Amino acid sequence: MILPMADRSRLATERMVLSVVRVDRSPKAPRVKFCVLEGPMLVLIEADSEDEALAICAESGFEFVGLCDD
Repeated sequence: MILPMADRSRLATERMVLSVVRVDRSPKAPRVKFCVLEGPMLVLIEADSEDEALAICAESGFEFVGLCDD
């Protein structure tokens, strides 16, 4: 027996299953602040780590000046 198109699509949607996953975020380590030169401007940027700060500079063409204290 071949079902009409409308009945086939209804069957497909009735069989669809939905799953929900919840993820709790644990508190992150404090972010690091660092200064960069973008041309003549000094810019303050935050990152998750010093390694990420250096990667941001390399990708964006910023000149890394140093980490900043709070």
